[in-house]
Amino acid sequence: MKTFLHKLWQWRLWLIVGLAILGSIGTTIVMANSQQVVVQANVLNVRKGPGLAYDVTAQVNKGQRLTVIDERNEWYEVRLSETEVGWVASWLIKNTEVSATSNRIGLVNEGSTPLYVSNNTGAKQLKQLNAGDKVTVLYQEGDWLEVKYEDSVAWLLTSKVKLTDQVESTAKTTNTGDSSSLLTKSSNQVVIIDTDNTALREQPNAEATVVQKLAAKTALTYLKTVNQWYQVKTAAGKTGYVASWVVSIADKSTLDDTMPKIASNLAEATIVLDPGHGGNDVGALSQTSKYEKSYTLAVANVIENKLKDAGANVVMTRTDDSFVDLAPRAQAANKLKADAFISLHFDSSETANSATGTTTYFYHDNRDKKLAQVLNEQFNNLPLTNRGIEYGNFQVLRDNQRPAVLLELGYINNSKDFSYITKSSYYNKVANDIVIALTNYFK
Repeated sequence: MKTFLHKLWQWRLWLIVGLAILGSIGTTIVMANSQQVVVQANVLNVRKGPGLAYDVTAQVNKGQRLTVIDERNEWYEVRLSETEVGWVASWLIKNTEVSATSNRIGLVNEGSTPLYVSNNTGAKQLKQLNAGDKVTVLYQEGDWLEVKYEDSVAWLLTSKVKLTDQVESTAKTTNTGDSSSLLTKSSNQVVIIDTDNTALREQPNAEATVVQKLAAKTALTYLKTVNQWYQVKTAAGKTGYVASWVVSIADKSTLDDTMPKIASNLAEATIVLDPGHGGNDVGALSQTSKYEKSYTLAVANVIENKLKDAGANVVMTRTDDSFVDLAPRAQAANKLKADAFISLHFDSSETANSATGTTTYFYHDNRDKKLAQVLNEQFNNLPLTNRGIEYGNFQVLRDNQRPAVLLELGYINNSKDFSYITKSSYYNKVANDIVIALTNYFK
């Protein structure tokens, strides 16, 4: 009997070890396709977006390994921690082989599956996924999967996803010193200067003689790419080189949208109001399980009326409790050549009552920041704390070719904030401030 019990104990021990090994193999399978790069600079800045114009959010040291999530315009999006991502310049990275990153595709197996900002069920919910929705899996940690979400990352429970044998392959360029893949020569493509006093140089390097200083929004004819530099021609016929990381690329057909003409007063302006969420996308929840979508529409209706009274042409992305996807919201502003796009939301913190106040988000420095600053300055009149302006990597801003902001007008799961969020008097204050701010903006 003793021998039998001993063998039974050994069998159970081996079973536990075997299951642990299988579990670790499962995690490794998800992570195996990640691409690692090594920091080459002594200190490397990590930025909010793929370009030198974006604010620095962190720094990493020489020799540190980073996992690449995405690549854009010679910048790598990398994971800094379980919940943080950022962008680093590829030419300051030792990347002997960043060729094709393949990430596993998962299928959501249950409707109304929450997508969280971090791997915690108490974290803010970004959206709810439907059964059958595809997700690109970047990483697995215990009961959680890190997945691609817009241009960032998000988390959902492993139990809600069935991993498939499919992979998402994103082409990467190997850092050979030849950046000819940066831009394909086309008669429709132009190079747009992002900031004032950008140097046009005789040769493709930072030590070369400056031919001319260029103003922001100057359009240049693209000729070819040499390493990290574009050879271009000005409207006056001068040729030279500009650094690829201080410019943007646009098609001539959309040039007017890239550098929008703005109304000279509010009465001439077309304003797109975007009440966040709607339909099965309920948004954040209050402590009493009230939906964000209801309050964004309520405040939008009041703002709409105030703007119309001031003579503005106002278009709403939704006028009832219906679902509108993110892409069509930005497309509405682009199609109308709107003078301003304002997306309305109410924030939520991981822990109830832990955060309060309003925040104004922008994405494009040149196009959106001025609008964000004017609106935010006016919000000092509101009864809630003004948390200032911040860069926000939201699709409705990122896809917008018109001046656009996203407003978080209070924390829905904060008792004090919610007491205002439910009142029409607060909506009137917000609407009045927006009218005053836009009146000043269009002067």
